[in-house]
Formats: sequence, C-alpha cells, structure tokens
Amino acid sequence: MSYRPFHLAILAAASLVIEPQVAGSLRFAAEVPDAPAELPLLRLRAQAAPVDLINRVLVAGGSQKLAALGETPFFRRNNIRIPAGVVGVVERETVKAWADMRSGEAAIYPTLSKLKPISPADVERLTSVARDIFASPQMFPHDDTRSIVDKPQTLNGATLLRVPRTSTRTDKKAQYAVYVSARRYVGNFPVDGPGSRALLTIGNGGSVEGLSRVWKTANIVERVRKSLSPTEVRAEIARQLRPALRNSDIVVDRIELAYYDGNKAYLQPVFRFTARIHHITPNAEARTSDDFVIGYIPFARAIEALPSLDKVDGPNPATAASNRVTQPRPPENDPIVGRYVVRNDDAGWVNNANAFWNSLASSWTRSLFTNSQYYWAEPRLFTTQKNSFINAMNLALIEVHGDWWLYSTLMNCCDLVNINGDIPSPGYGPSANGKLADWIIHSCEVVPAPDDTPTWPDTWWNIFGGVRNVVGYRTIMYINDAAGGPYGSSLGHVAPVVSSWLSDVISLNAYSGRRNSAAHGGVSRPMGLPSTISMCGHDGESVFSTSSLGRANCLTVWWFPD
Repeated sequence: MSYRPFHLAILAAASLVIEPQVAGSLRFAAEVPDAPAELPLLRLRAQAAPVDLINRVLVAGGSQKLAALGETPFFRRNNIRIPAGVVGVVERETVKAWADMRSGEAAIYPTLSKLKPISPADVERLTSVARDIFASPQMFPHDDTRSIVDKPQTLNGATLLRVPRTSTRTDKKAQYAVYVSARRYVGNFPVDGPGSRALLTIGNGGSVEGLSRVWKTANIVERVRKSLSPTEVRAEIARQLRPALRNSDIVVDRIELAYYDGNKAYLQPVFRFTARIHHITPNAEARTSDDFVIGYIPFARAIEALPSLDKVDGPNPATAASNRVTQPRPPENDPIVGRYVVRNDDAGWVNNANAFWNSLASSWTRSLFTNSQYYWAEPRLFTTQKNSFINAMNLALIEVHGDWWLYSTLMNCCDLVNINGDIPSPGYGPSANGKLADWIIHSCEVVPAPDDTPTWPDTWWNIFGGVRNVVGYRTIMYINDAAGGPYGSSLGHVAPVVSSWLSDVISLNAYSGRRNSAAHGGVSRPMGLPSTISMCGHDGESVFSTSSLGRANCLTVWWFPD
C-alpha cells in the first residue's frame, strides 16, 4: 500500500489464469495444497485466568496484586460497573493489569517510561525467559493443540527534544524489551484469527513487563469431511476477490491449510489464502500501489461464520456534510470518537472500523464513549475543515492506504493527504483550537521510525499541537489484519494508548512468521511492524486523558526494527 509503481514479477508462466469480464485479471501463483479427506474440529472452552502468574509479576515490579477492579477509585468515580469476576490494578488513571475469571483472558501492559535499555546480547536470554513461562500450565494447559515460540521482536525507542532557536537533541536510540509471541498449531496447521493470541514482554534482567493472553483450551470433538475440490476452492477464492477485479490485477500468492479461531466456540479448519492486489488506473498522474489481503475458505461446512473479503460486516460510513458542523459538548471524561474510511475500496477497511467501535461499545467503559463521526474520508475532513471533523474528536481512527506521512482518501491512489504540507498550521490539538488527543492510523508505512529516516520527527511537530499520541505502522500491513477489534477492546479497558497498540499489533496472527514485502523505496521489510509517536511524558496515558495541552517540544518514538 505504499505509493509507487510495482510490477508483478512473481507470476510463473504455468500459473492458472482466470479472466472474468472485468477490467483486471486474477492469477494463481500458488496451488491449492493436498488436503486429507478429514480434519478434526475442536471445541473451545474458557481456561482459568493466570492470576498467580500475574500477581508474581506485579509484586516483582513493585505493584499491588490483582483486586476487584470495580472497587478502584477510577471506576467508582466514573460510576462504571465492572462485570463480576474481573480483577485488576489501576496505576495513574490507567489499568496496569487485569484478568477475567470467566473468559480466562488477561493482560499486563508495559509501562514504557520505566523500561531500561537492554543489549543485543540479552535478546536470546530474555527470549528463553519467555519460553519458560509459555511452558507453564498456567499459560497453556494441556489440550489437543500445540504452541511454538515465534521469532522475538525487539522494541526500540528514542526521544527528540527541540530547543527553540538552538539545535535539537536526540537521545541515542536503544533497545528496551523483547516481545515474544506464542503461535498455536493443530498438528502441523497454524491457527489464525483474533483468538489464540499470547504475548510476553521481557525487559532488562528478565523482568516480565507485559503479558497478553486470549487463548481457550481446545479439544477435538469430531472429524469433518472436506467439502470442496481444489477447483472449487479456487472458484471460492475468485468469488471473494471479484469486487476488486473491477480495477485491479490480483495475484493469489499463498494458499495453505490452517485453522480459524474467532474467539468463540470452535477451532475450525480452513483454506487460508493471501493475495496481492495491483490497482489499474487510467490516470497517469495517480500513483498506483499494491494491497495485501488475507482470506478464508471453509474446509468443511462452516461451523461458525468466517470473514469474507466481499462482505461488509456492519454499517457503512456516511458522507460528511459539505458545510461545517457544530459538535455537541459531551459529558466530562467522555472521549469523542471519529472514524474515517477510504472511499471506493476494499471492504476490509470498513470491517476493521466497525470491529474497533464494536469492541469499544462492548467494553467495560462503553458508556463513556461517544460515537460522534463515522464518515467516508475526504481531504477536507483533515485539512480545510479539520476543526469540524478530525480535530473536533478526542480519539480518531483512519482506515486508509499510505506511505511515509501520506495517505489516500479515495481508492489507493487519489485525494491524497500529505501530513507534511496539506494539514494547515497549527496542526491538531488544543493549540490548533481543537480536541484531538490520540490518532490511530491503520495504514501502511505512515509512521516511519529512526531506522527508516533521520527526519522521522520533522513532519510531526506541526501535528502535535496538544496531541498526545499517534499510533500506526512503519511497514506494509494487511488491510484485514484484524487489529481493530483487539485494540478497541484494550482502549475500552483503560489500557495505555501506546503500549497496548504495540502489544496488540505485534501479537496478531496475521503476521505470524513475519513475512517480508517491498516497502518504501523498494526495501524488503517484515510486514505488520507497528510504530508510535508521542508527546514526551504522555505515552503511558489512556484515551480518557483528554485535558488541554500545549504544543509539543519533545517527541518519543517507539518501534520494532526489521
């Protein structure tokens, strides 16, 4: 989704070609794998929450043990009723850790400002600490699946201070923690979907700084028979991709047997495929790009509904009024939410925006959020009319195609917004007569890091007119990577905006194994690497921190390197 021409050089002459009566073509550069006649279907059940493990981690880090979350001052003051069986710890108006005794789900959020640097030589030792914890029955009780430890990801950070009329000073970048995910398998088949996610963040000295676990026990209940031939599987893939063929050439570059965990009642076998979508445009001035999507075809009769690339799940955005609008004044401590989705493009953008809001709306703090704006994106919403739209929100999500400091609002090519130039000074936030505190950019590459360019902060000085945090990606991502649901849930659980984004994205099953793709400048980089920019001292805050701030003169960046 970066803005540069890309030529599909991977197509073999023997590739299957489907030529529908549309502008584009669909090519299969991958074969449907040989599949057994039957595969097991597994029933999911909640497991015990890892309370003892979390309490040991909290005490070792100087925190209190888990207690009834609804009795903490933050939730009592806001008259929020927490479901029975949810325990946690609140520190500085942010939930540090929680566990749900009913579902078994649990999290500890790293306090980034307290992390101490680690050396490259520490990475393997810290990874072994994570392996030992993953081997504990508190994390994964014995069942009919297995787990493996994925390649560790090292979190880097740096801070830049801008001193007026003098030179800027950058703190030397350093490594601060190792993030280690466990990936689930049924036999030799990987598990995908929003369930079966587990992550440990290990810091200096082997301290456990973070934990995420959305993982139910899984046991075989029956064997299901394959219902589609290879030809029928290809036909189903073609059906899901057909809407994109109106103006794109598509390559299906991977098809594999896998399991899908929707975090509901079953683990079911599927054919998982990935595709590269190359848009065709008659406009010579429009820069084309490639999109990346993941799809699923049921191996047998679907026990639970699977995501489909040609289906919009939930309401579509509206078209914003052409005139400026006045936003109603919400109650105190009520984050105003705005969502903006690229026009005339993949259904995955809309689905992610809906999953994000649905998670917020079903979280513990759902009564505190106002679903103020849900619009098709247009440049004016971010530029000439920003104070009636994005800058009138406290929390904004954009679903768009992107490149360094740049994103599109029409398809993958057009109505571009260049963050470095198109957004009038003084940018966003209270210093710009607005309210924006936190900006989520679900897009490829819009937030480059120091590893990408030494000018990483230059564009953001204008934006941070009281904005606290910008979260996004520094590399290529899948449109439907399923980031919206988990992150919306974390924000609704009063998690830190930055550390929860880093944990939620780096643990997504969509990026298991870290497949590479050509990124900005044609450099091959791992997909799905998150990055964030924050006003110094505010990366540990939740979305409920919306008080007025002045313009930033110090920025902190967190990122995962290649």
